[in-house]
Order: sequence, then C-alpha cells, then structure tokens
Amino acid sequence: MKLDNNQLFHFVDKIKLQSENMQKYRDQIDNLKSKLEDKIKNDTSTGLKVTKFLLAGSWKKRTILKASGDNPIDIDLVLFVAGDNNIQNDLEKLHDYIVKYLKEIYPQKDINRDVDAKGNTKSIKIRFSGSGLEVDIVPVVPIASPAKYVWQPQRGGGGKYITSVENHLDFSLAKRQINPSYTAIVRMLKYWKNYKELKPTDSEGGISSFSIELIVAYLDENQGVETNIEEAIIRFFQFVSGPNFPNIKFGHAINSIPYYTTPIYIADDTNNENNAEKKIDQSKWDEIVEEAEKAFDTLNYAQSIKAEGATIEEWKTIFSPTFNTK
Repeated sequence: MKLDNNQLFHFVDKIKLQSENMQKYRDQIDNLKSKLEDKIKNDTSTGLKVTKFLLAGSWKKRTILKASGDNPIDIDLVLFVAGDNNIQNDLEKLHDYIVKYLKEIYPQKDINRDVDAKGNTKSIKIRFSGSGLEVDIVPVVPIASPAKYVWQPQRGGGGKYITSVENHLDFSLAKRQINPSYTAIVRMLKYWKNYKELKPTDSEGGISSFSIELIVAYLDENQGVETNIEEAIIRFFQFVSGPNFPNIKFGHAINSIPYYTTPIYIADDTNNENNAEKKIDQSKWDEIVEEAEKAFDTLNYAQSIKAEGATIEEWKTIFSPTFNTK
C-alpha cells in the first residue's frame, strides 16, 4: 500500500531534532554568537580580522537529524576573514589565526584542530561536552567578484575553492518555500544514508548530506516539484540507481563543469566548478547505486502490498527497524 505524507511525517518527527530538545543547543549557540558579536565590534587590531559570521549547515537549513552515537548534533559556523589580500594562499596562517581567535573567545574550551598526515588542517571544531554539540568552524575569505562569493578552504585538508555561503542558504530557503515536503524528503534520505553506512568517512568517499540536498533540488527543478514524500523518495532512488547518472549542474551557478575523473559529478549549486563528490571512487559509488536500487525495488513492491503491516516491514529494511507510521 502507499503511505501518505501524514504517515511519513510521523517517522520524520521521530528522526529529526525535536524543537523541545533544541533549546539547550540554542542557548550555547546564542552565547557563542554573542561572544563573536562583541569580539567583532570591539576588535581594533590591524591585519587579519573576522568581519562577520553566519550559521550554516543542516541546523540553518532545517534538515538536522537528532543525535545518534555516530552522528552528533553539529552546526557550521562560517567566519568571514579580511585584512590580508594574500591569505587565501597561506591556509596554514589562516587556520592558525582562527584557532587563536577562538581561544580568545573561549579560553576554557578545547579548540580541536584535526590535521592530516601532511599537517594540513582538516577541520576546526568547538565541542560542548555537556550537550554534545559540535561547532564546525568554516573560515572564508571574501573576494571582489562575483558579489557574495568567497574563498573557502577544502574540508579534509589542503586546497581551496570558490563558493557562496549566502547564495547557497538562499537556494535552500527557496527550495523549502517551493516544496513544503523538501526538508522531510532530505531528512529521510539522510537517515537512509546513515543507516546504510554510505556517508563519507576520513578514509573513503560516500554520498554526503550536501549531495542528497543537491540531487533532491535538481530533481525538483528538472522533473517537477514533488510534494508527495513517498514518490519523491522513490524518484530519488530510481534516479541514483539509473544506468546513466547525469552530470548535475545548476543554470544559475557560476562557471562550467571542468574535466573530472570521479565516477559522478554533482555540482555545488553556487559554482559548477565544485564537485560535491570529488572524493568518491567507483567502488563506493557502485555500493551506493546497489543500495539505491534495492530501495527502489523494495518501495515499489511495498506499494503493491495490501496489508499495512507487511508494507511497514518492507520500509523497515530501507529505513531501519525503528521505522513506523504510528
């Protein structure tokens, strides 16, 4: 049998971060924002300087899932850094500055700087031990043109690319406004990715939450806005498991897709030169395609079953034994 949105929203409510549980995180985020606002306002130093900040990531885009053992609550905090026209050519100096800056704000906190084997900074995090909140610090350097675009260090160590945090947040908001089921669809697919252990790790690529958002947005733009959650999820699995996965790009984004060697190309919605799946290899992509094909076949079969209980059992094989509609 087919499941309607009301039934699937019940499951989405189970897997998302509940509003009543958000306050403890929001208090810490508001405190961090307040400290940053004071620091920026009173900073009289010359040279490198944080000029503003933005919250980003799944918290801001309202696609955040509740915490689990392998998936803590995390937010992206973007710090805009100015004062040195050559800083994008010295990422080590940029990261050193950010660590020092954060320690001045939170001297009692352990500012975690993760580095790779070559000493390149992979990430900078602030961890709040009480709540488990992780704040992933994203330094960016504004550029003169195009407007609202920045240099951003490549997460994972070394390299940099041009993107627009502000334009991406506007893009995400537009998708939510056009499709009221957008966040529910993305949340369920993120949960599937985590349950099937298909997310990227330090040692290998995988399908990221960002890529899932981009695919869902691409499908809405190119195949029509799908507000029915079940049909949107089945469409996603059919698309990913299809024999000819296309290059995904966005007409409003700058630049064109360059030469690439990865099995797929999913462009950042602000710059088609950025491949959101630049670390994936053929073996991992084959695994993702296989799981998507299983999910597509299973959910199509589930629609043909008359008994609700048997239908739910099929969905559980895709979305974990915790799946239910009541």
